[in-house]
Amino acid sequence: MSNVTAYFRELNRSMGVGWNRFWFTPTAARTLGAIRIAAGLLAFYAVATYGPDLERFFASDGMLPMSLVGSLYRPEGQVLGQHSLLDYLPDGLLRPTYYASLAVTGLFTLGIGGRMAAVAAAVLTLSFFARAPLVIGEFEAILSFILVYLCVGRSCDAYSVAALLRRRAPAFSLPPPASPLNTIALRLLQIHVVAVHLMMGYAQLAAPESAWWSGEGMWLAAGRPGMPLVDVSGLEEHPRVVAAWSHAITLYLLAAPVLLWNRRARPLVLSWGAAVWLSVGLATGWMPLALAMLAATASFWEPEPLGQWAASPLAGVRPASAVGR
Repeated sequence: MSNVTAYFRELNRSMGVGWNRFWFTPTAARTLGAIRIAAGLLAFYAVATYGPDLERFFASDGMLPMSLVGSLYRPEGQVLGQHSLLDYLPDGLLRPTYYASLAVTGLFTLGIGGRMAAVAAAVLTLSFFARAPLVIGEFEAILSFILVYLCVGRSCDAYSVAALLRRRAPAFSLPPPASPLNTIALRLLQIHVVAVHLMMGYAQLAAPESAWWSGEGMWLAAGRPGMPLVDVSGLEEHPRVVAAWSHAITLYLLAAPVLLWNRRARPLVLSWGAAVWLSVGLATGWMPLALAMLAATASFWEPEPLGQWAASPLAGVRPASAVGR
């Protein structure tokens, strides 16, 4: 019995060490800083697209009045659910709030304002999404969780105006310290993006008429009039190329959730993912979604040289020599 007790004691200790190392090892903000720039630009674009039709969409007599949105998405008595700052704005404040949202999102992209700017950008951007649930799609869903998780870490510590000024000031030449909050934000992003890949892969396998099983998935996705950014009609005479393309996408969506956790395979999987999402975006016109998925998947990117971590078989665990660099 003493051996059994010792075994479970050691198992508990090792699991606790691994859990703390996975979630709370302090890391620098370089990966989060790069994701902040990408997400900030996408958020600026997403909010800016509402500008030409702002009153037409959100005014009290517009296409999406609160009575319609409330009846479809906010049942009476429901406490939790989609809520928006725009729900409580009079028509006269729609345009000022729109410009304020663009300004805040721009400051966040530049890394000005720290966590307060991250929270403000997330709240304002999600307010536009929640106010117009009838016209949002997968792109807005992906961008939303990226913005929320960026509020956890110290993404403004890297690739920001503050970081540039810090390097130029002799008194503040030291880089900001590594933080466990950066690690927590990255782990949340990684787990969420893995779940998204699995859901997309399952959706392809369960698609009607087995379009992705037969290899016709990309042809059907790229065949919508006026949507593709590049002309792929020439592939009509090459069904095997289309089938290989379709199967490569499905295989990536199913394999990435496993292989992304392996440090040796990660560079290849990230490159594979970049090719997949860029090709999908160009062929289908879903470029915002493709860029959002690339930004989310970048949470697995580590800026250290390949040789510093490739030898480690532990997923998500940074070697002690690389912590804080």
